[in-house]
Amino acid sequence: MIVGLLSRFYNLEPRVMSHDENSHVYYSWRLYQGDGYQHTPLTHGPLLFHLTAFSYFLFGDSDTTARLPFALFGFAAIAFIWFYRRYLGRAGTIITAILMLISPYMLYYSRYVRNEAFVAFFGLVTIWAVLRYLETGDAKYTYWLTAATVLHFTAKETSFIYTAQVLLFLGLIFVYQITQKKWENKSYRTAFLSALIAAFVLLALAGAIIIFTGNAAPPVEGEVSTSNLPAILTAVPILLSALSLLMALYFVIRDFTWKGLSENRAFGLIVLLLTLILPQLAAFPIRILGWDPLDYSTTGILRTSAFVIPLALISVGIGLLWNRRLWLINAAIFYIPFTLLYTTFFTNGNGFFSGLVGSLGYWLKQQGVQRGSQPWYYYVFLQIPFYEFLPALGVLLSLGIVITRKLSGRPIEENAPEPPRDSAMEAESHPRGQVLFLLLTGFWIITSIIAYSIAGEKMPWLTVHMALPMILFGGWGLGQLVEGIDWSIFRSQRGLLLMTLIVVFLISLSTAMGSLVGPNRPFSGQELTQLNTSLNFVFALLIAVGSGAALAFLMKDWVDMGMLGKMMLLMVFALLGVLTARAAYRAAYINYDNPTEYLVYAHSATGVKEALAQIQELSLRTTDGLAMEVAYDDETTYPYWWYLRDYTNQKYYGASPTRELREAPVILVGDNNFAKIEPVVGQAYYEFDYNRIWWPNQDYYNLTWERLKNALTNPEMRAAIWQIWLNRDYSKYAQVTGKTDLTLPTWSPSDRMRLYVRKDVAAQVWNLGAAPASIDEILVDPYEGKGISMPADKIIRADGTLNHPRNLAVAEDGTLFVADTGNHRILHLDAEGKVLNTWGSFADGSTLEAGAPAGTFYEPWSVAIGTDGSVFVADTWNHRIQKFTQDGQFITQWGTFGQAESGTAFWGPRDIAVGPDGRVYITDTGNKRIVVFDENGNYITEFGSPGLLAGQFDEPVGLAVDQDGLVYVADTWNQRVQVFERDPQSQTYFPLREWPIVGWYGQSLDNKPYIRINNQGQVFISDPEGYRILEFTTDGDFVRYWGEYGSESGNFILPTGLAVDPVSGDLWVADSGNDRLLKFGEVTGK
Repeated sequence: MIVGLLSRFYNLEPRVMSHDENSHVYYSWRLYQGDGYQHTPLTHGPLLFHLTAFSYFLFGDSDTTARLPFALFGFAAIAFIWFYRRYLGRAGTIITAILMLISPYMLYYSRYVRNEAFVAFFGLVTIWAVLRYLETGDAKYTYWLTAATVLHFTAKETSFIYTAQVLLFLGLIFVYQITQKKWENKSYRTAFLSALIAAFVLLALAGAIIIFTGNAAPPVEGEVSTSNLPAILTAVPILLSALSLLMALYFVIRDFTWKGLSENRAFGLIVLLLTLILPQLAAFPIRILGWDPLDYSTTGILRTSAFVIPLALISVGIGLLWNRRLWLINAAIFYIPFTLLYTTFFTNGNGFFSGLVGSLGYWLKQQGVQRGSQPWYYYVFLQIPFYEFLPALGVLLSLGIVITRKLSGRPIEENAPEPPRDSAMEAESHPRGQVLFLLLTGFWIITSIIAYSIAGEKMPWLTVHMALPMILFGGWGLGQLVEGIDWSIFRSQRGLLLMTLIVVFLISLSTAMGSLVGPNRPFSGQELTQLNTSLNFVFALLIAVGSGAALAFLMKDWVDMGMLGKMMLLMVFALLGVLTARAAYRAAYINYDNPTEYLVYAHSATGVKEALAQIQELSLRTTDGLAMEVAYDDETTYPYWWYLRDYTNQKYYGASPTRELREAPVILVGDNNFAKIEPVVGQAYYEFDYNRIWWPNQDYYNLTWERLKNALTNPEMRAAIWQIWLNRDYSKYAQVTGKTDLTLPTWSPSDRMRLYVRKDVAAQVWNLGAAPASIDEILVDPYEGKGISMPADKIIRADGTLNHPRNLAVAEDGTLFVADTGNHRILHLDAEGKVLNTWGSFADGSTLEAGAPAGTFYEPWSVAIGTDGSVFVADTWNHRIQKFTQDGQFITQWGTFGQAESGTAFWGPRDIAVGPDGRVYITDTGNKRIVVFDENGNYITEFGSPGLLAGQFDEPVGLAVDQDGLVYVADTWNQRVQVFERDPQSQTYFPLREWPIVGWYGQSLDNKPYIRINNQGQVFISDPEGYRILEFTTDGDFVRYWGEYGSESGNFILPTGLAVDPVSGDLWVADSGNDRLLKFGEVTGK
């Protein structure tokens, strides 16, 4: 017990709070702070939050105190095995407690802020109370059962599965007992059995429909009948099954009377449990009808009440009819804590209804969502073999003992006391003691594996609910094995020496055999490693032979070879116990933050606390406390809304960073928002990258017989899997598979985060191991202070049909030609946004032998108007330029995919500009050059090459030509604009000038800036992931900018293409992230 206490409470602080834990600890802290708590089924029941808040109240708030209640219940589960002495025997009780102690899942989730530690304890109490009541009929065990059940219902929705398992088992016991009883009317017995068979068949049919139609999610109210069909198909057999059960009940009551049935203990527990939970089952018919149990509007409450109230009245009526006093006491035990906890002690009235109906309703819906999306074999072939192999093998041992004793005519339970039998029905045929225990735990194992394997949501922690009955069932078998050994003979026959030799023999033999089937077999060569392998094999073989000979010598005097076999089997289980304890120790105390363990899912990485330590040091050194401003986004909310709870100036900016964040010394951002934050931080912050959250390797998905065969027959793969199983070492597996993402720094799947520290603050206090920088040396955004607010004069959405429009052009008549990139088409709109014409459809030329047909597109990124009014389109991923009339009639095309082998070998052309002399300029982005054609597609010249020198490019995108023929290029990844002039004699282009862009930081597929010039010499440049438009003079002097992240008029989400009205000078912007076009007339001073 001391070891159990230490194992659960030792060093609870270091592990980072994982994804789901964060919600639990944070809202518990809110409750502790006096902000109340409102139950939501998403985070399961309220018990966790109340107990965690109480722990904060007693000991303060920290990672350790948050985990104390779970460690306490984890220890209590070990201690409660003492109450199973009657069923497990003396040795079995000790062994089962040890199995609970060293179980990787029981240990890990006793140190984890999840409900599994509670549920494991409640499960133990439930099984014990059912067994004791069936044996004794003592009313106090109903109180234990009801208390465990209600606490389970206030903890987690697995309570419905547990209760269903209890009811099914009790139903089987009741049917067995009642069919062994003499019936006065045999026709009633026949009708009873027929109704039961019909109910079973109908339930099986409903289950099959649910599995094969995926009907976990309900139809949406108002949908057409075809959407409701699966729900109807499921509801009909369930309803008919319920009617069949009522008919069966009718016939048994007719023969035995209600009073006679009420004396049956199994029937009494069925009545008790069913009446206590019946109102909560209202979620089933509500969802089948397509209504929402989580709808707490007036209409929703009326709908819910239409089922809850009748079911509640039925429950009360049947309960009082069964046993008035006993039922009322148990109803009070159930509904008093249920009401107190779900209403947070009467401060949240809606909590009672969300707990009564919403809990089951929400998780029924989640089965359709299938969180985790794990394969059906997730538990049987992954979690149990990796962690709970010892109790699983113990289950097989127990089955072997039971079968052997049955075949030999021996009683299954030996030397067990007889239970009292005070009922005539009980006395005739009642499974007792260990037999009843084995029946219940065996039934629990089978139904748990089936239920959790077919459930839509499969998560690693649910393995706890399968491991629990396996530990009990397997512990009985191991206890029987120990008690079956005559230890006096063991001592007299030098048994200790014999068992030592057995261990040596098994280890050396397995080592030798492992060499024979491993990738490096003995005697396979003369290299040093091969000779070493051969030497190890010979050494292991000699030890195996020697220890085997010694065993044979010691065994010659043994008379009872069966006992010797038991000893050898016990030693095998002892070795497996060592491996299990090792796996538990490594998971709980070494790899607790790593994704190399499969018993976690969305798991916080060590980087979270590493970054937190830096933040805390910086705050303490700059504010003498936790008053430093720390900004965090929607990605790093998990886990920083918990870890930043004491920071008085924490700031949440969600997914919409603004330049106001520059006031924060520290900014946290998740990888999905990296591109959004880069324009904000610019060059003014240091950045530090960390892993934020990661998942275990998921190569076990999509297993096929071919993959299994390869794993079993390929020595290299066998050795790799063995290393993962034994040591959680993926290096050999990475070598065999060629994967490069199986080390902690490169792990995938994972999400990363970034810590930004402002340089002026870091220069004063940061421990970077370098000379401190002067504050004056820090680069300040030169655009700061020149931002303006400029709402759009007009917003066009083209009836909501635009899909990431990347660019547009304005014709002389003011109409717009839009590259509707996501829809792979060109739209012709009038100035008010009315669609005049559309042409184009999707075609991927790389998949077609003849290439993409004329007039089709694969993400057109730009459009331009020729001197004769024709329309040029950059068909980007078909790597070509197409020319059309203004009404969409195809004229010509040029370009193929290539790497600049010729003038028309393009790689993702992104922009087109037509000069005043009719020359057509193309940014051949992938080939890092500008190519020049005439308006008929005839090649003239090209300029540019990869690099960062003047005249070289790195991801050229936007392109513009002014009235003087100067060519302006957005040299994106070099973060500059280059201006080129043509030599009229040589027809070559040379760089005239350039200026830097403080922006364009990201290199994503969306961060493609464009550039346009109006007749007044205003140069407009888009900064897509800076969510703004920049204005310069033609000499590169910065004028102003406008816009920030948002959907309001004047703000943007990924502004890319630009167009200038040739008549009015108005600027049009393709706001691709908002699927709209915006016109700004104010840019010209109008």
